Amino acid sequence: MKTLYMSDQYPCFCRTLMQMGYKIIPSKNIEAFPFPERKHADMQMLRINDRFFTLKDCIRQPGKVYPDNVLLNCLYLGGKLYGKINAIDPTVLNYCEHHQIPVIPVNQGYARCSTLIVSEHAAITADSSIEKVLVKNGVEVLRISPGHILLKGYDYGFIGGAGFGNADFITFFGNISRHPDYEKILHFCDKHHRFIRMICEEQPLTDIGGVVEANNETELY
Repeated sequence: MKTLYMSDQYPCFCRTLMQMGYKIIPSKNIEAFPFPERKHADMQMLRINDRFFTLKDCIRQPGKVYPDNVLLNCLYLGGKLYGKINAIDPTVLNYCEHHQIPVIPVNQGYARCSTLIVSEHAAITADSSIEKVLVKNGVEVLRISPGHILLKGYDYGFIGGAGFGNADFITFFGNISRHPDYEKILHFCDKHHRFIRMICEEQPLTDIGGVVEANNETELY
């Protein structure tokens, strides 16, 4: 049974994943964050291989003003960490230096929630700066149009917060088929041997803050 750390703000998503065999650990409500982000897993935890970073590990204190809220919102892909360097918590940077993990600068502080990982060599994003850097580092990128993703409290959410993947499926929170770039997304996932799976299709595509896959014995708090 796989364990997912994720927001329980939308019970339908949690309930459906549990019916599919996942164990769900609800994310915390972090009042230091802006209200729409308070339960977002990708703001609270970062996984690099088998090392989990949580807010309690951070040297800096999270805050409501960007970039003080994106201490852990980094993208780990293909053995490299992508993020806004001056926003990443020093604990993470020190770990990467010690373990010889390259840290690649991007302009977007919301690097993780802006990017949906399809495979170790493929990703989807609406952010041009992330696209440029990933392509330069050997990742095939599908760039989609911004918007069309629900995130209550903001004009729109990000694709990385609206889904997650494994070796077989890319699972979306809500109805991805209503996205204007759905056919491109479908083709891109198929190209990389991933099936698209939608849960709670009656819901709009929703940025819930993504998920972090954890081990059952991982101390999350």
